[in-house]
This record gives sequence, structure tokens and C-alpha cells, in this order.
Amino acid sequence: MKTAPDIHIPDSISRSVAQVENCVRKNPGGAMLVAAGIGVVAMLLTRALQPPPPPRSRAQRLLEDIQERLNHLVEQGSEALSHGMESVEDLHLERKLDKIARSLKNLFH
Repeated sequence: MKTAPDIHIPDSISRSVAQVENCVRKNPGGAMLVAAGIGVVAMLLTRALQPPPPPRSRAQRLLEDIQERLNHLVEQGSEALSHGMESVEDLHLERKLDKIARSLKNLFH
């Protein structure tokens, strides 16, 4: 089995890494803030360097408009259907109450 060759790290880099490590151990809160700041800067740079999205075509805008209107019609239709069902339920109750009232009238006449 082959082992990885040893990589020579210059003394100046080793000292810098050790200094950073000591600083992070002494100030963990500050190190977290610095890391978060670097992350935010990296995200902003990434967004700034991305090309803008291509402009939407006229057909795409029309399709989105049609979809939005159809959704609105579906909502209106479902509301109308629920109101219609309530009305039908009310009609059946009225018919039953009418039948009961007629039968009571017939008992006393």
C-alpha cells in the first residue's frame, strides 16, 4: 500500500497557522463572527457574479397570466359550488319542515 508523500510546508506558513489557531482559541465568538462575515461576503460576491436571468418571453408572460386567471376562476367556482350546496341543503330542510307542518295540520283538521 502506498503512502502519501510528505508535503513540505514553509515555516512562515506554519507560524501563521499556529497564530490563527491561538487567536481562534482565545476569541471563539469573534472567530465565529469573522467566519459568518466571510460567508456573507462570499454569498454576495457569488450573487453579483451570476448572470441575470434571461428576460421572459411574451408567450411565457401570457401563459402565466392565463394560469393566474384560471386559478382565480377555480376559486370563484369552488365558492359558488359551496354556496350552491348550502342552498340545496336549505331546500331539503324546508321541504321536510313543510311535510311535517302539513301532517300536523292534517291531524287537527
